[in-house]
Amino acid sequence: MEPIERATSFGTDVGAYELGRPEYDDEHVAWMLDGVGGPVLDLGAGSGKLSRAVARAGFAVIAVDPDAAMLARNDAAQTQVGSADAIPLPDHSVAAVTVGQAWHWFDPATAGPEIGRVLRPAGRLGLIWNTRDTSDPFVAELAAIIGPSPAEQMVADDSVLDLPGFTAFERDQRTRVRMMTPAEIEAMVTSRSWYILAELQQQSEVLAGVRNLVATHPHSRGRERFEYALHSTVYRADLIG
Repeated sequence: MEPIERATSFGTDVGAYELGRPEYDDEHVAWMLDGVGGPVLDLGAGSGKLSRAVARAGFAVIAVDPDAAMLARNDAAQTQVGSADAIPLPDHSVAAVTVGQAWHWFDPATAGPEIGRVLRPAGRLGLIWNTRDTSDPFVAELAAIIGPSPAEQMVADDSVLDLPGFTAFERDQRTRVRMMTPAEIEAMVTSRSWYILAELQQQSEVLAGVRNLVATHPHSRGRERFEYALHSTVYRADLIG
């Protein structure tokens, strides 16, 4: 029950997710889908952060996610409720599958074959994450307050494993900067699943720490907008055969 609860927790505050989470870098999404021709399934699509970037790149997008509340905000794609273990699409129906900020939620042993089923021959699987660049002092201090991230640990350790039936993953990481407001920082924090599921006391303590950091740190103090350092990391592989 716990994985389902966490996977559908984001829909309790879609507005915070949309405000706080960064958009995806268009050039990096283009690299992820280079050479692809045909419709794209955005798996774990949520409110459409990646779906919009894929649509901007000129692709027709089908969005699948277990959280109907998140999908209701996804205006860039046809939407269907489903999961990585049970994709509600026919065999060989899409040219690519993209996964934004979600692969760490999946079990590759079951998701890999299911993704292979819906892909056309030689179809593309692309994974992308936006993660904190903790070499930046402000980002490092914020990370210390809000705690670790399984996604960031997976990316930092380069522990995305190759999948049977696919070519070896190619990996490309780029640095980027997002301009953020204090309200966007708070929304980014409160949109995280661990925060949503935490006790009220823990939520209050974390949010107080975040507000104090933003109000007092030389990087953000007194500024309406300030730089937030990120990594964009992409993995791509093709179905064999």
